[in-house]
Amino acid sequence: MADEGPSGACWPVSHREEKCMEIRPLAELRAADNLSLAFNPFGLGGRIEPEDAAEFQQRQIADCDLADGVAAGTRDSFERLRTVFAYGVLCYDVYTLVGDQALLIYEQALRDRFMEWCAGTITLRRPNDPDVSCTVTSYDDVKKLAGKMMRERSKLVVNAHAVEFNGMLHGLRLWARAAGLLRGRRSRTVEGALAQLRNHVAHPSGHHVDTPVEAARTVRDLAELINQLWGQATTDGRLYPAPLRREIAVLSWNESGRTRMEPAGAFILSEPTEDKRDEAYQHVVVRSIPFVPGSRWDDAHWAEFDTRYETTRFPTDFLWGPGTREETRTWLERERPEGDTVDFTDRVFLVQDHQRLLPPMRPAVAAGLPEAERAGTWHAVRADFPDDAFSHVRGSADRSTGHARRPGDCAACSAELLGFGSYDEALRAAAAALGPIQAVQLPSVRLPLSPFRPQRP
Repeated sequence: MADEGPSGACWPVSHREEKCMEIRPLAELRAADNLSLAFNPFGLGGRIEPEDAAEFQQRQIADCDLADGVAAGTRDSFERLRTVFAYGVLCYDVYTLVGDQALLIYEQALRDRFMEWCAGTITLRRPNDPDVSCTVTSYDDVKKLAGKMMRERSKLVVNAHAVEFNGMLHGLRLWARAAGLLRGRRSRTVEGALAQLRNHVAHPSGHHVDTPVEAARTVRDLAELINQLWGQATTDGRLYPAPLRREIAVLSWNESGRTRMEPAGAFILSEPTEDKRDEAYQHVVVRSIPFVPGSRWDDAHWAEFDTRYETTRFPTDFLWGPGTREETRTWLERERPEGDTVDFTDRVFLVQDHQRLLPPMRPAVAAGLPEAERAGTWHAVRADFPDDAFSHVRGSADRSTGHARRPGDCAACSAELLGFGSYDEALRAAAAALGPIQAVQLPSVRLPLSPFRPQRP
């Protein structure tokens, strides 16, 4: 039995049982979604007013502005995304749509930046043949050429290096890293996660729902990635942070293990109190990230400072010391050192394994070691933080952990193995990444919480 549809078409009876789209009146479409109203500045909790919800949600991504030079196509797609995000207050499903679309713009941004980078010409390195340059006028040309490259086992020449390039998201990520447009070891891991999420969106196999928090974070991550591709780091960014400000500080300690950090200006102006007697404390002057409890970038490990090993979270430079309070004040007033900014990402560390695994060391410090202290196996590792480098080397001792045992990015952590072997081999691997290394020899200074106090190996 069948019903007659429009123009005499026959529909099966089962068609009448299917749920049709509900036509909603305009007033209902304008009403706030109760699910969206549950998200407020204090977290998931009591319902807030629609007007407050609309303002609050828009402010979550209001500062995600793109750099001036970003390609028009990428910019337009991103701004549409920000515009639509505001309507999540009226329809909760908008947050899922925004999160999914943001992941798709990820690849668009890489494509647009690639076309600017190549400026109409890409160079291929073919097996056993000279390099060849090809003209491209659109990314469609690039994809066709990439297919030919894969068949011929050719590679894309990027800054004198050759990388595999398939024209898809994976190849674009390899290109952006080789071209130096993306930085950071931990952000590389996030890029991989975003790529997997993008593939799930492009080829869905299930159902998912994003919250406003997740959607906003994806939009913010996308803004950071786009800006980094066009050469602009993000102030207080999660993935590609701008260089951090370092100030001059005085680290002080006594034999009982008490430590303190003071800004140099405050140290000069302050008067000794009962627990600051010259004979009780020693002082060193450093350039370091200020310790601000609760800040994303505070260095909670400042009290572990060691001139030989990288035991603080962020780069801390030794300037002078140790000395008495009066000697420290005299040096500060005479030299008047100033703060600076430092990029902590993609640092290179040397890790020595001799009788036990030792903390990471700066290549310049390692280069100044006496001959007697160069024994053992050395690893040159690129990482954002010393702990990442140390964890990689420790993990690579166990084959089952999956840590890279050959030079290259590690699939199991946020590190890149540059080389390993003898002291000279590891130092050469570090120099290949950094350029010539100037050896430094610093006095032996370590605070009470440093891992090798009172004795070093």
